[in-house]
Amino acid sequence: MLPDVSYHATRKMSWGEICYYDRGKGPVVVLIHGMFGDFLDWEPVLEPLAASHRVIAMDLPGFGGSSKPRREYSAEFFVSSLREFFQGLQLEEFSLAGNSFGGQIAMLYALQHPESVSKLVLVNSGGFKKHTAEERALIEPRFSETVLAGLTPGIHALLFSTVFAKTTEASDRYLAKQNSKLRRSDYPAYAYALASSIRLSLTTYLVDRLPEIQCPTLLVWGERDQVLPVAQAELALTKLHAGELQAIPGCGHAPQLECPAEFLRCVQPFLP
Repeated sequence: MLPDVSYHATRKMSWGEICYYDRGKGPVVVLIHGMFGDFLDWEPVLEPLAASHRVIAMDLPGFGGSSKPRREYSAEFFVSSLREFFQGLQLEEFSLAGNSFGGQIAMLYALQHPESVSKLVLVNSGGFKKHTAEERALIEPRFSETVLAGLTPGIHALLFSTVFAKTTEASDRYLAKQNSKLRRSDYPAYAYALASSIRLSLTTYLVDRLPEIQCPTLLVWGERDQVLPVAQAELALTKLHAGELQAIPGCGHAPQLECPAEFLRCVQPFLP
């Protein structure tokens, strides 16, 4: 059974509003979605985690129900926005989890504010592949604001075909959610935020900074990830002081959606 995701709120920020899900009691766990995502990317695991923790799943600036200001979506903007949001909720220490692009943001936050992050969970995380200037020159035009503003359900079917290892009800729901965004009045602003965030993701290589992360870090990876292969997690593991890798067989880029029971079996024993 999926959770009642109508339970969410907004919080005023210096640049607009953050939309977030906040439920449960106990040690705090913050969940950060990936590119093209929102807090619903964690939908199947929200209530199981909230049975023992206070779970906060946020829409990043520019995504989901959060405001989408027309500005550069830089590392500094994301980290400072998270800091403002956490301070507003009076969160002093918490576990921080991020999927894909959300993993990059989570690592950037943990590197800048290590006193706040007690444990780090990186789920099929970005940041472990160094893109050359030539690669970025090929990729960025394919994800420009103009191209993203012109996406269609047919293009979505191709674009998101590699997110899941197999076609299931979860993958169908994910695609339907992406298609529904095309009809939103704020879609043009979202396309701008996406293009800027993709540029950030392509230039954010964090393997060399992993030794700076002191908190226990769990890497959770779908073994059949076609977006970010598990070999990237194996490389990251060699750089972490207190790292652990849990690979999920038969699972793709978003295990919390595709294999939620297996995801929870990996994550719940790790959390405080």
